[in-house]
Amino acid sequence: MFKRKVKKVQKQQKEKKKRKPQWGLFFDKVRHFFSLTPKSDRLVSLAVLLLVICGTVMIISTNVGGTTSNANIVLTTTIRQVVYLVISFLFMWAANHIFNFKWFSKAQNMILIFAFIFMLMPLAFAASGGSHAWIRLPGGVTIQPAEFAKPLLILVFATSLYQARKDASMTRHWQILFRKPFICWAMLMVGIVLQHDYGTGFIISFIFFICLMIPAYPQMETFQKWLRRIIGTIFIVALVLFWVTDIGTSILSHTPLAHIATRIENAKNPYTDVYGSGYQPANALYGIGSGGLFGRGIGGSLRKYGYLTQADNDYILAVIIEETGIFGLGILSLLYGLLIYRFFYYAFKTNEFTYKTVLVGSSAYLFIHFVLNVGGVSGLIPSTGVPLLFISSGGSSLMAAFITIGLCQQCISQIRLKEMKSNAYRIR
Repeated sequence: MFKRKVKKVQKQQKEKKKRKPQWGLFFDKVRHFFSLTPKSDRLVSLAVLLLVICGTVMIISTNVGGTTSNANIVLTTTIRQVVYLVISFLFMWAANHIFNFKWFSKAQNMILIFAFIFMLMPLAFAASGGSHAWIRLPGGVTIQPAEFAKPLLILVFATSLYQARKDASMTRHWQILFRKPFICWAMLMVGIVLQHDYGTGFIISFIFFICLMIPAYPQMETFQKWLRRIIGTIFIVALVLFWVTDIGTSILSHTPLAHIATRIENAKNPYTDVYGSGYQPANALYGIGSGGLFGRGIGGSLRKYGYLTQADNDYILAVIIEETGIFGLGILSLLYGLLIYRFFYYAFKTNEFTYKTVLVGSSAYLFIHFVLNVGGVSGLIPSTGVPLLFISSGGSSLMAAFITIGLCQQCISQIRLKEMKSNAYRIR
């Protein structure tokens, strides 16, 4: 019966093709070629599309504030953003169609060596904002290797679990199963520490911890239980030292990490040094406070006119809330929530730990970026310089996020196709 239905659908499709003109068939072939794998989740694609549209509009809006010094900034920004989007889409397509765990597992060692060298390359270039995080190319183009490290770490974890499917002995000892992920994390952290990009280091460590918790092997339970306790203890101690009291801040202020102590103090009260280190956080709060429920309207922000030096990047949320109000923040939260919900939906639907790791790890990636950016801009937590994915300007973060979406859509497609085959077998 199932075969009859398939043949009927195929026949109908052939008849439609015959009726279509040649140019229509050509565009169908192009659309089919550049589309994602069959059975990809349309809600995920829709959420990403809406986030990208919102981000592009707001990037253009924030750069209007720079027209006082550069009349062509809006045009150049628009062209640059379109180029970033095209490249990001191609990366997503490649991750969705070409990536394969089989060849990645074979080339993993070489990829890790290349990744480590790639992470060290920014050290050869001048620092920006106290961090050596960017590779500077001719024409003002910059690449931030640490952004690509986030999906790489997720893939290394997923690949270890892929290999464990063929070699069950790997699941008996966590030291063997997580050997490559530990090496990858350590290599990435060395590069990040040398770059002085501690916000990114926190994100990578968070993804690392979440991925460690995914495999549900009996042999891993004790290790995972003790790891949760250690991380929980560290979190409580840090909360007491840095937030409840000023002990930790006082210690940090006398170390090379004094700038972190300053950011913690600004998060507690940015108005103590409103014309100094608290200038950006204070102006972000002014913008958020003036937005109200529905904002001043698109293009109506005042903070983007020189008050926020990173209005299109780290602090773009302040401009969004000023122009669209709490309503705009609510829409963004719903779109991010939809992405994370769909990833978890499919993660719980499959028994394959490889797919679970990609989906849950990606959810952690999106979640921590959102929390750190929103929390930093609103003054709830210290600012970390973390971009708002799909929204903030910057090609590296956009490309890395699109790669992640492409990988997730591939996993979702595999899960759904496997489910369809299983249902067809049951009907038989």
